[in-house]
Amino acid sequence: RDRVTAKTIHAIRKACETISGQCDTLVVAGSGEGYLAAKAGVEMLGGRYRNLLDSRMRIVFTGDSLASSDWIALCRLLEGREFCLLLLSREGAELEMCTASRALRWLMERRYGQGAKQRVYVSALPESPLAVMAKEEGFTYLPMAQCLAGGVSALNAGTLLVLAAAGIDPLGVLEGAAEGFSQYDLRAFENPVWMYAGARYALTQKGRSTECLGCFTPDFGAFGAWWQQYFLRHTCREGAGAMPVYLPLPSALDAMDTVAQGKDQRVFETLLQVPERCFQKVNIEMDWKDYDGLGFLAGKTLLDAQEGSFQAVLQAHTDLDVPVIQVSMQTLDAAGVGELFYFFELAGAISACACGVDPFDGACAGASRALAKQLLGG
Repeated sequence: RDRVTAKTIHAIRKACETISGQCDTLVVAGSGEGYLAAKAGVEMLGGRYRNLLDSRMRIVFTGDSLASSDWIALCRLLEGREFCLLLLSREGAELEMCTASRALRWLMERRYGQGAKQRVYVSALPESPLAVMAKEEGFTYLPMAQCLAGGVSALNAGTLLVLAAAGIDPLGVLEGAAEGFSQYDLRAFENPVWMYAGARYALTQKGRSTECLGCFTPDFGAFGAWWQQYFLRHTCREGAGAMPVYLPLPSALDAMDTVAQGKDQRVFETLLQVPERCFQKVNIEMDWKDYDGLGFLAGKTLLDAQEGSFQAVLQAHTDLDVPVIQVSMQTLDAAGVGELFYFFELAGAISACACGVDPFDGACAGASRALAKQLLGG
């Protein structure tokens, strides 16, 4: 296993070095949990405005939309820029991902000619249609692990390549996950993963059918999207499990309060606490006329306001008899991100198993996707 990991890290770093020498923009076209995890990792550590503020490699995500406006905007964004393409998907068979792949490869062939093949990178399961295409066309191929859940893990080769291109150490991410593996293997109820998964199961058994995950850090919006899809796909089968809903705070605070005040309570909440990425204190400005009635905030910082809001949510919703679970991230770095992904992946698997559901049953086909292909003449 260590040899496989070392080989994978070497391939990722080699590909990253090549990409850095080829372009200033990496376009990631993909779908699924690995794709969402890549976007989440980049934004958690680089910020949601990273592409506007960071002079290093731009990371652009696409392949999750069928909107013409998205494609036109992407073409404009790539004008005058050198770019490479990473196709990131378990199979590479999703309609939205495939249309983006075709369009981008066509664009690259027009711009780079025969050299386009050296700018395309693929990460998918071996023997998948996407892997077959990569091998036949001569694209650089990084296989996803064939172990159980390897293709849906946030720790797959394609996701780590995106993080590496963004300047995040892939080995640090894996080391954080490995540390989590060591810590969360504890066969005791003090195990944080067991406590979280156990609380989710107990609450769903009592009729709490919806879990709202809230986080006050805007850079975790993409993480919320990953968490929501991961738990939907792997724990909410056959009517089992709690419906996951991500709520960005404080913008969704009024909605969360409204749900918490309902008479027929079917909701429980998980609040994710995240360390500060910016250590610079930002003061709240004084307004002499105090139109908004918030003059008491003068002299306080945004961090003070955020902490006060967090404690208010915790106390107010507890008083309303809404169960609240707290999950705290210890460090906001590559290792911390790896551990956080592993924590929720393991918790999701345990939650599913507790409900008698196989979290990694790949036989669950998407009826909507199959019908869409049929209606389009496939």
